[in-house]
Amino acid sequence: MRYLKDPLALFLLLGVLIFVVDELTPDTADETILVGELDIARLSDQWSAQMGRGPTETELGGLVDAHVREEMLVREALRMGLDTNDVIIRRRLAQKLTFLTEDLALLERPTQEQLVEFFGSDMERYRIPARYTFSHIYFSPDRRATAREDAAAALAEVTDDNWRTVGDPFMLRRTYAHVTIADIRKDFGTPFSEALPALEGDGWLGPVESGYGYHLVRVDRRTPSRLPAFEEVSGRVATDYDSQRRADANDRYYDSLAARYRVEIEIPAASTDGAELAPQPDGPAAGDGQAE
Repeated sequence: MRYLKDPLALFLLLGVLIFVVDELTPDTADETILVGELDIARLSDQWSAQMGRGPTETELGGLVDAHVREEMLVREALRMGLDTNDVIIRRRLAQKLTFLTEDLALLERPTQEQLVEFFGSDMERYRIPARYTFSHIYFSPDRRATAREDAAAALAEVTDDNWRTVGDPFMLRRTYAHVTIADIRKDFGTPFSEALPALEGDGWLGPVESGYGYHLVRVDRRTPSRLPAFEEVSGRVATDYDSQRRADANDRYYDSLAARYRVEIEIPAASTDGAELAPQPDGPAAGDGQAE
């Protein structure tokens, strides 16, 4: 019993008792899963968005059970440290923070004046491309040894009445209406799309080469490129303006973070000869007392 009179022994005994009590006492705060009204509303809304109707009472009960099951698994995974050094979790966290930054940037809706100014700063972005309506007659190099010469000779005999009987079958359309150069390039290739706008004159012209062979072409209508009025593209302008605000918000936030951190890169010995490092953020120089 003399140990009970020793202050150091009493102190050690008290520490052991506190440790044992702490280990045996359930952590009720951490082991309590509260499913509140907002959680239930969120689960119901997610179901409605996916299914097109609200959940039944049984379905909602299943959603709550699944939510509780997920919460238990997440807490245990965190308790076990399974989130440590997980690339997917790291990327998801960075992505969620980026989304949060973007959402905060869009809380204030832009004014009409801001959108008009944004539109005027880069009107070429909204230029409406030229469009063409044309018909063509195809001459296949697979069917003819002299496809180009045959196409040139056909110019003398083709008319608006008999043109459908001239040439060879074509896997795509023979008439195109109100299409852009990008549309034409996708179907016929670059040489054809570059040659068609340069065709001058009425009636059938050519031969024009494509990725398939040779063509006689009749351009029926040309709609020139033009810059639109703001009202014609206001919806697209608003979308682009928001995208720019998101990008600007992320850049500002990253700059603020870079000012707080110091980056140190250890180069492996095997990589020192001729190794090139990625550019580092413009943060404080090493040794300035900033947080690491």
